[in-house]
Amino acid sequence: MDFGCGIGAVAYDIASKAKARVWGVDISAENIAYAQKTYSHPDITYILGDARQVELNTRFDAIVMSNVLEHLTDRPATLRQLQVRYQPSRFLIRVPLFNREWRVPLKKPLGVEWRLDPTHEIEYTIETFADEIAEAGLITTHQQIQWGEIWAEVTGNG
Repeated sequence: MDFGCGIGAVAYDIASKAKARVWGVDISAENIAYAQKTYSHPDITYILGDARQVELNTRFDAIVMSNVLEHLTDRPATLRQLQVRYQPSRFLIRVPLFNREWRVPLKKPLGVEWRLDPTHEIEYTIETFADEIAEAGLITTHQQIQWGEIWAEVTGNG
């Protein structure tokens, strides 16, 4: 599942390069329409809806969350819910780091809007990301910092 698939570019890459069946779910009708038009593929099903509420009667090998988690409230609960409902072997998560751009940590102490994207509920540090993954009852099995972002593979704990 590509949770928060946006315009479908990542879902398309997964389907075409990994030859996988992909469900792309996004809350934006405009994104889904664009994905269906621009990134159509026989192995992709695009679904309009909130991936936390859509009931898909299937199990997913992986749930991809690329620049999505930071937009959600109650992130650990969402990850737990997805783990229980879909029993993925892993989550592939990409989130931007708090200090990815020099203005973010400079502005916050000044009390002005400091986020580069005001729709972010959190700006992650390595520590806050680790804390939320642990709170969700999950384990980070691989993590790297790439271009000011955390790229992580996360699994259930057993």
